[in-house]
Amino acid sequence: MTEVPGPCRHSITREHLRTLRHLMDNQLRSGCSITYTFIERRSLSKCCFVKAALPWILELLTTHFKYGRGSVNDGYVQSLRALILNMYSQNCVPQINEEVEDKPESFEMLHRSPPSEALQRAFEVLSVYWELVTMSDSPIDWRCQHEFTETLSSTTVLPAESTTQYYTGGSPSFNQLPWSCLGPVRDTYKMVFIITSICGGLLFILILYCLITQKVLLLFLFYTSSDKAALQVKPNTRQTDSSMFKIHI
Repeated sequence: MTEVPGPCRHSITREHLRTLRHLMDNQLRSGCSITYTFIERRSLSKCCFVKAALPWILELLTTHFKYGRGSVNDGYVQSLRALILNMYSQNCVPQINEEVEDKPESFEMLHRSPPSEALQRAFEVLSVYWELVTMSDSPIDWRCQHEFTETLSSTTVLPAESTTQYYTGGSPSFNQLPWSCLGPVRDTYKMVFIITSICGGLLFILILYCLITQKVLLLFLFYTSSDKAALQVKPNTRQTDSSMFKIHI
């Protein structure tokens, strides 16, 4: 149990929360879902909730929110990752000590939702941390060995996705979309390319077959007409020979 150190009191600001809010506003609200693990607060105190959830926020940002280097959203993500890493480096939030604390696995839940909803969960955690370090002069007790031992069903998969579909601004550009959302798009284009290639190949074979068939048919008609002409010429030749024979006699 310690007083809030000076660096920790200023380790998070409203600007950090606004950064996360901007990142949320830049996400699609429909058409893309991500699967991630997060902490359900349930009976956890504020400090233990923050302590248990911070690693999952870092995992969420690192895994599901990758953008083109130098883009606006990439800057937001890097700023938020630096915020959490700074919390750990300044010992503002101690990491879970597995020697004396159990992992909070009973509070872990598997979610499938739009990226904006995942960021909303992260926003709630960081808001709690901001409240702890800025609005309270009382010591913070980060010891959570008793709270983390709650035995409930762990890592539960939500049965349905969130149906919330709304927009708060214009459509994000291509480099504002997380790579986890671009995967299905790339797969769709790849499938369309494969199908188009197959159809093009079949069409080429069909055209080639038609050309060969047409050529064979023309050759057949040519030889047939030639044979008929030859048959018509032979009787006339015989008749001419007979006439000449009679005249000679």
